[in-house]
Amino acid sequence: MDLAVIFSERKEYTETDPLKIQLEEGVHEIVGYADVDNIHRKTVRVTCSHITFVGSGKNQTTINGGCRVNNQQHVKFEELSVTNQGSVGLILSGSFCNVDVLKCAVKGCGGSGMYVGHGATVTATESEFMENGSSGVFCQSANTKARLNDCKMHHNGGSGLFALNHAVVDLHGTKTDIHSNKEDGISAYDNAKVNIHLPPQHITTHDNVDNNRYQVSGGSIANINADGTFTHVVVEEDDY
Repeated sequence: MDLAVIFSERKEYTETDPLKIQLEEGVHEIVGYADVDNIHRKTVRVTCSHITFVGSGKNQTTINGGCRVNNQQHVKFEELSVTNQGSVGLILSGSFCNVDVLKCAVKGCGGSGMYVGHGATVTATESEFMENGSSGVFCQSANTKARLNDCKMHHNGGSGLFALNHAVVDLHGTKTDIHSNKEDGISAYDNAKVNIHLPPQHITTHDNVDNNRYQVSGGSIANINADGTFTHVVVEEDDY
């Protein structure tokens, strides 16, 4: 990141011409703390906009530690894995935060795999969030938006997908698969919305320890139909 800051000062990068950081095969260790209170251990702050981190494939390139993006725009993670045993893998925060996650795996983190909050916007495509201590993907607060395309969330210690406090999550792609989580598959709390842009017969979530879909306190899980109408998920009485 120190080098990225230097390069950013020398040239103005844009969404179409980003600064690319190529990470070779192997494990790349993050050392030290990003926060003075040491809450997010082994976490690096991404301090530049218009920057792309590119690996050699999620099974070949691993970042050992977390990455925190706060109010930076057009940040991308492509074809790599992130693991952070001490805390959260990807921490995306702030109303100016805009991040893309493409063909990545966020796994084995002590907390959630990916946290999205405080108005951040994220698009994750063909990515996996698995075997994390808490939720696979955790989204919270008003104006927070997550679009998950053909993503898989499985074998997490909490819910596969947890949406809270007015966050909006849109699920797209027939390869979407949320299963084998120790709590709920999809949880929607406190006026959060999870919109499933898939046919009602698509098995989006299954084989979770608690409920496959759980909505409470104004939380909403709905299938969005082709004509723009929606069908709320019918939740069984014992889901509450």
